[in-house]
Amino acid sequence: MADKTRMEKLSAEESAFIRPSPSGGTLGGVARKTRETMLVCEAAGFDVIIVETVGVGQSEATVASMVDFFLVLMLAGAGDELQGIKRGVLELADAIAINKADGDNVQKAKKAAKIYETALHLLQPSSPTWTSPVLICSALDMTGIEEIWQSVLDHRERLSESGELEHKRRNQAVDWMWSLVEEGLKARFYKNPEIKKQLYKIVRSVEKGTTAPTLAASELLFLLDKKPSV
Repeated sequence: MADKTRMEKLSAEESAFIRPSPSGGTLGGVARKTRETMLVCEAAGFDVIIVETVGVGQSEATVASMVDFFLVLMLAGAGDELQGIKRGVLELADAIAINKADGDNVQKAKKAAKIYETALHLLQPSSPTWTSPVLICSALDMTGIEEIWQSVLDHRERLSESGELEHKRRNQAVDWMWSLVEEGLKARFYKNPEIKKQLYKIVRSVEKGTTAPTLAASELLFLLDKKPSV
């Protein structure tokens, strides 16, 4: 509901659909079923799907494995010098946008953009055929938005021509498969009757220091393969 409240103009558009989804503790800045939600939106006829993360910093990279274009939003005067040299999210970015470039903050935004441009030159680019631009914009004044959208279109055209987009989507499909496998294994672990019987006792022994974490993990994994006792 808060997302819709902040997006006053967009939420009033008949051609737009906003679906707030809490992350539910899932790491990576997105909800557990974000990929499935995107497929539903595509099936409903939406040609542009924007996935907004919860803004969790460097663990936000998960969303890069499910979208064609990864835009990183930054703020001027928010530790730009430090953020600009951090590896992780920035090296996955297809573009960086410095938001709130309005009023007295315009010069700060331009300075931050220069810092990020320098930082990007030190990082391995996300694509051999695409140089990630650093742009400034203002959601308040609605400036710089067209330039950002043009970067999205240029990126799509460049990657489509080189065949990278198709390759990227194939890799994303494999990533999705493995995430489902991991999710299924975790569910199987906690639903296993032997695990349910022994889990609390083993956890308590680790807390008390009577069992080493490595030994406890081995014991739990062994129980996963053990046939349920009658």
